[in-house]
Amino acid sequence: MSVASANQTRHDIALLLRLLKRTGSTDLGWLPAATWDWRAFARLCDYHDVGSFIYCRLRGQTGITFPPGLLEHLRVRFLEASVHNYHLAQKLIELTSLLEENEIPVLAYKGPALAMIAYGDLALRQYQDLDVVIRPEHLLKAVELMTRCGFEIAADWWNPSRPEDPRYVARYHEIAFRAPDRSYFVDLHWQLAPHQAQAFRLDVDMLWNRAASLKLLQSDISTLCREDLFLALCCHGTVHRWGRLKWLLDIAELLRGAETLNWLRIEEMTRNRPLARASATLALGLAHDLLDLVVPAQAARILPATERTRAVTAAICEEILLRGHTSGNNHTALLGLEGSTIEWIKYFGVQPAWWFHQVFVQVTPKERALVDLPQRLEFLYHFVRPVRLVLKHSRRVARSLWAMAVF
Repeated sequence: MSVASANQTRHDIALLLRLLKRTGSTDLGWLPAATWDWRAFARLCDYHDVGSFIYCRLRGQTGITFPPGLLEHLRVRFLEASVHNYHLAQKLIELTSLLEENEIPVLAYKGPALAMIAYGDLALRQYQDLDVVIRPEHLLKAVELMTRCGFEIAADWWNPSRPEDPRYVARYHEIAFRAPDRSYFVDLHWQLAPHQAQAFRLDVDMLWNRAASLKLLQSDISTLCREDLFLALCCHGTVHRWGRLKWLLDIAELLRGAETLNWLRIEEMTRNRPLARASATLALGLAHDLLDLVVPAQAARILPATERTRAVTAAICEEILLRGHTSGNNHTALLGLEGSTIEWIKYFGVQPAWWFHQVFVQVTPKERALVDLPQRLEFLYHFVRPVRLVLKHSRRVARSLWAMAVF
């Protein structure tokens, strides 16, 4: 990355963070209007899935001139997200009704439920799929029911879903389904985080005792209580090293809502789960440092920052401020909070499938952005990904080897 490009990125991420804050000036005067490439800023909004939120912030500003192209780009994103979000909200109601009519209790998680709880508006939070939580003992029945109704399991070819196998259920945490009309996906959860993050995730058995009711499009659905939602979001963001600012904005908006969290309940929920408490502390630190969130005194007492959480917070902040994003889903945030390198080496040593999945199987939007392949050739993305990763990390590896050689 050139110096000019790096400076542009730093300017853009600083502006984006300023606009994500509920208070403070949105003045663009600090950017040279004649040379500012607003398209790079628009791509940054798209990357972090906050275009709808930013559009609603900008359209309400007076006395400030924004590039017309930027406002139009964000307006289109806002309209697309609004239509898609309301469509998914209706599909969520239909899915939960289907499951509950067949005696499968279900909790809505993230997606439309989070948009209403944290933002109070379906259009303000961008989401691409639906997430629901069921009890592990209902998994096989739910899979059979959804399959009969036209949902298609979107499993990896190297790791077919085996909900009938207790070992599979113990190791994994969700099954992805493609909807009958192929317009969205459903992630069917029985845990809220992968196996390697089990020390950070919630005890799902207790979710049902604290479940809350939510009004969604004139219907009532069951969802996580605000405290469970907060801790689940903290774990999810930490697993993915807070790779999208949308996840951090979720935390800030949830805590800025009219309803306050029951911090005594959170204290009880995390008393015997120190790593769940650590991920929540990390989330509060990031929201405070990047989004100016005022951390309640009770929260600061229950979730005090430690030397380890402060170090991880500082590292993630530096990545975002310098590069516009973090290194993403590589579990380094979990490792930094846990501090047990031996355990992680042991885990990865007996989990070669994890490495294979990360390098060869997983396909992300970055691969699709490099080349647009027709559906019949999508298998080629599995070859594009390792090439992209090699090009991305080769320079970093070379610098590390040089440093080792010198010192």
